[in-house]
Amino acid sequence: MASSNTIRRIYAMKDVYPISDITDGVNPIHVQVGSQTPPSNRIRSKRAALTYNHVAEKFTMPISIAAKELGVSTSTLKYRCRELGIPYWPYLKIKSLATLESSVLGFARAGSQHIIRHIREEMEAIMDNLTLKISDETKDLRYRMYELKKKDEEESHRGCLVKLGMGIA
Repeated sequence: MASSNTIRRIYAMKDVYPISDITDGVNPIHVQVGSQTPPSNRIRSKRAALTYNHVAEKFTMPISIAAKELGVSTSTLKYRCRELGIPYWPYLKIKSLATLESSVLGFARAGSQHIIRHIREEMEAIMDNLTLKISDETKDLRYRMYELKKKDEEESHRGCLVKLGMGIA
């Protein structure tokens, strides 16, 4: 038998049960099951509040951070994105294009303005239509910038070794 300080709640399908028989003489307590809002309804109401515009504002950040700022879990955000017709979280694509843009600016050469304009246009197009893929021209540019950066780092490293007397000029 339960002690007098112990109160046990018996839950069953929306019924009311007196539990005086298990409380050792304490006043009978009635428990209504289903009186609390189920968690699934709370999640649904938060999820329903997420509009495309609210979600689109967060495309420039990782999905985990966006979910925290929107006040939902990552899974809930992904689920809502699928409902809104967003097939995947576009952060990595946008970050890739932004990194490419900063690389082009870092190697600023004559005629790079049209390249930067092209990258920005592609970024806007992807934000408008998330099913678009990065164009082959941009992929080639990204690879060329990678090669340039790699070559620049190797020359810098070789220059340091020559200054230290450890490399061949």
